[in-house]
Amino acid sequence: MFNRMFGGKKQETPSSKTSQSNATLEQLDNSIDLLEKRESVLEKKVQLELKKAKEFYAKKNTQGAMQCMKRKKTYEEQLIAIGNQKNNLETLKFTIQQQSMNKEIIQAQMSAKNELKKENKKMNADKIEDTMDDLMDEMDKAQQVSAALQQPLDNNFVDEDDLMAELELEMEDDEALATPEVALPDMPKVPQNKLPAKKQKTKEEEDEEALRLLEAELAI
Repeated sequence: MFNRMFGGKKQETPSSKTSQSNATLEQLDNSIDLLEKRESVLEKKVQLELKKAKEFYAKKNTQGAMQCMKRKKTYEEQLIAIGNQKNNLETLKFTIQQQSMNKEIIQAQMSAKNELKKENKKMNADKIEDTMDDLMDEMDKAQQVSAALQQPLDNNFVDEDDLMAELELEMEDDEALATPEVALPDMPKVPQNKLPAKKQKTKEEEDEEALRLLEAELAI
């Protein structure tokens, strides 16, 4: 209230500071543009005075040429001054931009620090360590329960070696009782030589044989 009554300085917010920085950068840009326009005009005047000086000198008007060269020199000095001013303004512009970026980085770091600090207050290293120890104990208990549940329910212990020995004895008994193989007699060998060809009967022999068969049938 007293600040409003007596015109006290208002507290600046981050947004207002950003607006001021932008306004300053804009003002610097306008000033640089103005200097560049003035620089362009002076460069044209330098070229014009040089041209006029050459013309006067060609006409043997040394005095006129000298005046032109003096004005040219003055314009060149102004150009040098303008160049220095531009460099200064551009340096200020770069510095403000860099400072604004640094401010953003610092604010981000401060925000991250505050957030970490707040979260760390919610956690206690000793409690976390105790919690991890308890968790490992519970995991061990769970593994013991799982191992207990996998144990067989019957009390008859079976030795696998004994079972394998019993199986081998049974297989030996089966082999002893098996019927021995009976040797087959040697079969006659198939002759390798060709059989003699059957003698072909003549026509007379065939007729005689047919006659004998007929007589035998009639005799019956």
